[in-house]
Amino acid sequence: MKKRLLFPLLLVPALFLAGPVLAQDPGQVNVGGDLRGGDVTGAVGGRDNTRVFGTILDSSGKPLSDVDIWLQNDNSPAARVRAKGRKTGTYLLRNMGRLYSREDYEHIVLRITFERDGYRSVVARVAVQRGGSQQVYPILFREGESMEPEGVRTVLVGRVEDKRGKVVKGGGEVTVTSGDGEFTATGPIEKNGEFAVVLWDAPERVNASFKMSKGGERDEIIELKASPVPDIAVAQYFNPVT
Repeated sequence: MKKRLLFPLLLVPALFLAGPVLAQDPGQVNVGGDLRGGDVTGAVGGRDNTRVFGTILDSSGKPLSDVDIWLQNDNSPAARVRAKGRKTGTYLLRNMGRLYSREDYEHIVLRITFERDGYRSVVARVAVQRGGSQQVYPILFREGESMEPEGVRTVLVGRVEDKRGKVVKGGGEVTVTSGDGEFTATGPIEKNGEFAVVLWDAPERVNASFKMSKGGERDEIIELKASPVPDIAVAQYFNPVT
């Protein structure tokens, strides 16, 4: 039986999938790291709360530390600013007011490049509303390493709710298995009811069990979504009701 580790990604609350262009608001995250560098010529400037965040992964689905990140306005790619991924593999891009122009003041498409020596660079185009947020999970493969997946690479994210739509607090555990038992993975539900776990080379159809430490559980069959590109891990929402 293959066992895959699901590990939590710091967030407050959930996300959507990351592909060539993203456009859904996943909420907030509790990780740090501001953009570095000076003002961009021609930018509107001003403070805003636009954020892009996530975890940088290697080919086995584990967090990859100390990745260089370059961020540009896709409409003005000549100017770019630099950020750095954390040793934990997480990153947060914010304070983007300097990248906005008058043409894309309310909605911007960002070009984000992830680089690390010995690895293939990943370029993601990310659409985000001004003041909104988006998550991206790039996969950096070593030079010469195969990018062909053996199954679905995805991030399953959400929060446990009650029938009134309120968050169920107290923590718990998620267990994900395949029908034949060949794939098994477990991961924590945080005390605020949220979970974000990586499933690596998983089957397209899995059984997910959500059990809270203070009572309440839910079993679901989930159809996982494959990524349209090999170097971005799909992330999908699922909010179980207990």
